[in-house]
Amino acid sequence: MIAELVRHSVAEEQYLYPAAREHLPDGDAIVDGEIADHNEVEEALKALEGIDADDPAFMATFRRMSDDLKEHVEEEEDELFPALREHASAQELQELGDKVERAKKISPTRPHPSSPDTPPLNKILGPGVGLVDRVRDKLTGRTQ
Repeated sequence: MIAELVRHSVAEEQYLYPAAREHLPDGDAIVDGEIADHNEVEEALKALEGIDADDPAFMATFRRMSDDLKEHVEEEEDELFPALREHASAQELQELGDKVERAKKISPTRPHPSSPDTPPLNKILGPGVGLVDRVRDKLTGRTQ
């Protein structure tokens, strides 16, 4: 779960959010809010990595992360995606989707809350961090 959420967030930050900034009249404000949401979820994911599943703090942290994530997804589905469909062409949206899918394949698999979350640094550092995460996953037996 952690690996998939991190890959998804990184790919959005690399491609979806820059497209929203470019195409939407209020794109900067929307994206700043989305990135803040990502940061909250990523902090919780990082905390979950260090908590045993039988520790009472695990469920409290998981619930907080789950609630934050649910709210974030609803905002994207109800506001961001419809606005992008209105302001970007079908071809631009298809290309954007393809970029996001490609990025997910090489993105980090572990939360790195202090990593850059905006281009160009996230695009430069993300694949290298992703490679290190995958090596670490392999060595520790963690599935992706």
